[in-house]
Amino acid sequence: MVLGELQEKAAKLSRPEKFCLVQFLISELEKEKQELSRHFSKDIQHALWSQHNAFAAARSLQTLLEKDA
Repeated sequence: MVLGELQEKAAKLSRPEKFCLVQFLISELEKEKQELSRHFSKDIQHALWSQHNAFAAARSLQTLLEKDA
């Protein structure tokens, strides 16, 4: 189901049904959070790679592109 369709159907629900839907969605988000938290520890710093300031990688790519040209 597309989000727009879901929103359309949710808008037609009664007020108590909307509260039940919100509680369900919050419960689902909490389950996902718990699942994700199994992969990470609060006591450990986890390194995340970012393409920002990846100058060595950019230089390597530029060198490869120049060789192929």
